[in-house]
Amino acid sequence: MALDLDRIRLDTPSANNHIHLDNAGAALMPSVVVERMLTHIKLEEAIGGYDAQDKVTDELEAVYTNFERLIGAKSGEVAVLTSATDAWDKAFYSLDLRSGDRVITGFNEYCSNFVALLHAKEKLGIEIVVINPDDTGDLDLASLEIEAAAGAKLIAISHVPSSSGQVNDVKAVGKIAKKHDIPYLLDTCQSLGQMKIDVADIGCDMAAFTTRKFLRGPRGIGALYVSHAMRKKLNPVFMTNKGAAWTTSDSFDPLNNARVFEAWERNVAAVLAFGEAVKYLLALDNDAVFKRIKNLSDQLRSGLAAIDGVTVTDIGANLSAIVTCVVAGFEARDVREQLLSLGITGQVASVFHTRLDMEARGIDESLRLSPHYYNTPEEIERTLEVIGKIIKT
Repeated sequence: MALDLDRIRLDTPSANNHIHLDNAGAALMPSVVVERMLTHIKLEEAIGGYDAQDKVTDELEAVYTNFERLIGAKSGEVAVLTSATDAWDKAFYSLDLRSGDRVITGFNEYCSNFVALLHAKEKLGIEIVVINPDDTGDLDLASLEIEAAAGAKLIAISHVPSSSGQVNDVKAVGKIAKKHDIPYLLDTCQSLGQMKIDVADIGCDMAAFTTRKFLRGPRGIGALYVSHAMRKKLNPVFMTNKGAAWTTSDSFDPLNNARVFEAWERNVAAVLAFGEAVKYLLALDNDAVFKRIKNLSDQLRSGLAAIDGVTVTDIGANLSAIVTCVVAGFEARDVREQLLSLGITGQVASVFHTRLDMEARGIDESLRLSPHYYNTPEEIERTLEVIGKIIKT
């Protein structure tokens, strides 16, 4: 399938009912994704969950194969889990961290990940090393190099922070991690589906993914990438009968690949829908997809900057499809509600999400708008027009 916008919007009926600019929260699913989930639920209703799963064994296996292809992973390096948070936590807590171990992260790290770091600091006594921005607002790679040279047990970075629009240079981080032989955990929550991800090229050892955002999959499903080399260094935080075989009355044999982190019980319908979302993206011209997302985001960002009373709060040299701004005289949540009343969905980026970054810049909350390839330039213009009118009221 080429990038046929008419076909894509036909595949996304609700895109014709409102302007959806909350793709960094949860994108609109293509009809085939929704239908795949509903069809399996009906099969479970008809014959029961276990027999229904038996009938889709090959399709479930294809979910792994196709996703590994999408992210450049090898066979056996992906686990399908319940969320990106589930994936990130299982990787992080499976590291052998001890008192005094240094963990390097960025000033724009996501709240869930940072809370886990603080938990490990409180429980284990690790040291959290935060890399601040350089003069351009981007992650200071020179400082990262210095801290990595001093030694660390982990580098944990988010590819696209959720509240600033910037894109971290994760490939450069990968080179530093490899140079100093430090495990590298990447959060791709906001990048998967809006830009190319090749885990081998990036150089990460572990990566957490979600399906509900730019991949256009369902909620409640995510994935974890763990390289084969890294799997040997991890001690899974807990074991299940899916991740290990109970071989004798007093012994078990864990899997030697990423699926050691999986549990037997899961939402099979959501896994199948995840697979359908992956197939949908793979069938498109990905270069055209990513370019269109970038063009729409640039149009929105420059349009907002041109409105008196609007301040774009994105920072950094390389910007993503997450566009954030503050509107003079208005709370971000109030602007969001006014947009919603007119059929335009957006979101609020709060200091609670990326506290270190937003607090340092004196931003309590901002309006977050995030276009996708199924949006149109006309929708962007309509959004800009509405925001302009809100300011004048």
